[in-house]
Amino acid sequence: MSVPAVDYFAVFMAAVASMIVGTIWYTAFGKVWFRAARMSPAMARPLPAIIATAFLCELVMALIFAVLLGHFEGYTLADALASAVFLWIGFIATTVIANTRNQGFAWDLPLIDGGHWFFVLLAQGAILGAFQ
Repeated sequence: MSVPAVDYFAVFMAAVASMIVGTIWYTAFGKVWFRAARMSPAMARPLPAIIATAFLCELVMALIFAVLLGHFEGYTLADALASAVFLWIGFIATTVIANTRNQGFAWDLPLIDGGHWFFVLLAQGAILGAFQ
Protein backbone atom coordinates (compact mmCIF):
# COMPACT_ATOMS: atom_id res chain seq x y z
CA MET A 1 0.00 0.00 0.00
CA SER A 2 1.38 3.38 -0.92
CA VAL A 3 1.01 6.41 1.31
CA PRO A 4 -0.56 9.34 -0.54
CA ALA A 5 0.78 12.88 -0.42
CA VAL A 6 -0.47 14.86 2.56
CA ASP A 7 -0.89 18.60 3.04
CA TYR A 8 0.82 18.99 6.41
CA PHE A 9 -0.36 22.56 6.86
CA ALA A 10 -3.97 21.36 6.47
CA VAL A 11 -3.28 18.59 8.99
CA PHE A 12 -1.88 21.10 11.47
CA MET A 13 -4.85 23.43 10.97
CA ALA A 14 -7.25 20.50 11.42
CA ALA A 15 -5.57 19.69 14.75
CA VAL A 16 -5.82 23.33 15.84
CA ALA A 17 -9.50 23.35 14.88
CA SER A 18 -9.97 20.18 16.93
CA MET A 19 -8.63 21.93 20.01
CA ILE A 20 -10.94 24.90 19.39
CA VAL A 21 -13.93 22.57 19.01
CA GLY A 22 -13.01 20.80 22.24
CA THR A 23 -12.64 24.07 24.12
CA ILE A 24 -16.03 25.31 22.95
CA TRP A 25 -17.73 21.93 23.50
CA TYR A 26 -16.49 21.30 27.01
CA THR A 27 -17.01 24.92 28.02
CA ALA A 28 -20.65 24.54 26.99
CA PHE A 29 -21.12 21.07 28.51
CA GLY A 30 -18.52 21.22 31.29
CA LYS A 31 -20.85 21.14 34.30
CA VAL A 32 -22.94 18.33 32.85
CA TRP A 33 -19.79 16.44 31.82
CA PHE A 34 -18.27 16.68 35.31
CA ARG A 35 -21.43 15.24 36.80
CA ALA A 36 -21.64 12.49 34.13
CA ALA A 37 -17.94 11.59 34.54
CA ARG A 38 -18.27 11.59 38.34
CA MET A 39 -15.51 14.20 38.61
CA SER A 40 -15.07 17.60 40.16
CA PRO A 41 -13.50 20.57 38.37
CA ALA A 42 -10.51 20.27 40.73
CA MET A 43 -9.86 16.75 39.42
CA ALA A 44 -9.55 17.91 35.80
CA ARG A 45 -7.07 20.75 35.80
CA PRO A 46 -5.87 21.55 32.26
CA LEU A 47 -2.16 20.93 32.84
CA PRO A 48 0.20 21.82 29.96
CA ALA A 49 1.25 18.18 29.52
CA ILE A 50 -2.39 17.09 29.20
CA ILE A 51 -3.13 19.82 26.67
CA ALA A 52 0.01 18.91 24.70
CA THR A 53 -0.99 15.24 24.71
CA ALA A 54 -4.49 16.10 23.49
CA PHE A 55 -3.04 18.23 20.68
CA LEU A 56 -0.61 15.48 19.67
CA CYS A 57 -3.45 12.93 19.58
CA GLU A 58 -5.61 15.23 17.46
CA LEU A 59 -2.63 15.88 15.17
CA VAL A 60 -2.22 12.12 14.65
CA MET A 61 -5.97 11.82 14.10
CA ALA A 62 -5.90 14.54 11.43
CA LEU A 63 -2.84 12.99 9.78
CA ILE A 64 -4.45 9.57 9.53
CA PHE A 65 -7.69 11.14 8.29
CA ALA A 66 -5.70 12.98 5.59
CA VAL A 67 -3.92 9.76 4.58
CA LEU A 68 -7.25 7.94 4.32
CA LEU A 69 -8.76 10.76 2.25
CA GLY A 70 -5.68 10.72 0.02
CA HIS A 71 -6.61 7.24 -1.15
CA PHE A 72 -9.64 8.77 -2.89
CA GLU A 73 -8.56 10.51 -6.05
CA GLY A 74 -9.97 14.01 -6.26
CA TYR A 75 -12.08 13.99 -3.13
CA THR A 76 -14.30 16.99 -2.45
CA LEU A 77 -15.34 18.85 0.68
CA ALA A 78 -18.56 16.84 0.68
CA ASP A 79 -16.55 13.60 0.44
CA ALA A 80 -14.39 14.65 3.40
CA LEU A 81 -17.45 15.52 5.49
CA ALA A 82 -19.19 12.26 4.59
CA SER A 83 -16.00 10.39 5.50
CA ALA A 84 -15.95 12.19 8.85
CA VAL A 85 -19.48 10.97 9.59
CA PHE A 86 -18.65 7.40 8.58
CA LEU A 87 -15.44 7.37 10.63
CA TRP A 88 -17.37 8.71 13.61
CA ILE A 89 -20.15 6.13 13.32
CA GLY A 90 -17.81 3.21 12.66
CA PHE A 91 -14.97 3.91 15.05
CA ILE A 92 -15.55 6.77 17.47
CA ALA A 93 -19.19 6.39 18.50
CA THR A 94 -18.92 2.64 18.84
CA THR A 95 -15.74 2.86 20.93
CA VAL A 96 -16.97 5.67 23.17
CA ILE A 97 -20.29 3.92 23.81
CA ALA A 98 -18.69 0.53 24.47
CA ASN A 99 -16.05 1.95 26.82
CA THR A 100 -18.23 4.25 28.87
CA ARG A 101 -21.22 1.94 29.14
CA ASN A 102 -19.02 -1.03 30.11
CA GLN A 103 -17.44 1.14 32.82
CA GLY A 104 -20.88 1.71 34.32
CA PHE A 105 -21.51 5.27 33.15
CA ALA A 106 -24.98 6.44 32.15
CA TRP A 107 -25.79 7.53 28.60
CA ASP A 108 -25.04 11.20 29.24
CA LEU A 109 -21.26 10.68 29.25
CA PRO A 110 -20.98 8.88 25.89
CA LEU A 111 -23.40 11.37 24.36
CA ILE A 112 -21.30 14.32 25.49
CA ASP A 113 -17.94 12.75 24.61
CA GLY A 114 -19.23 11.22 21.39
CA GLY A 115 -20.74 14.53 20.35
CA HIS A 116 -17.40 16.21 20.91
CA TRP A 117 -15.64 13.73 18.63
CA PHE A 118 -18.39 14.07 16.02
CA PHE A 119 -17.75 17.79 15.72
CA VAL A 120 -13.98 17.30 15.86
CA LEU A 121 -14.16 14.97 12.86
CA LEU A 122 -16.49 17.34 11.01
CA ALA A 123 -14.06 20.21 11.62
CA GLN A 124 -11.14 18.10 10.46
CA GLY A 125 -13.07 16.94 7.41
CA ALA A 126 -14.06 20.50 6.55
CA ILE A 127 -10.47 21.73 6.74
CA LEU A 128 -8.92 18.76 4.96
CA GLY A 129 -11.62 18.93 2.28
CA ALA A 130 -11.24 22.69 1.85
CA PHE A 131 -7.48 22.37 1.38
CA GLN A 132 -7.90 19.65 -1.28
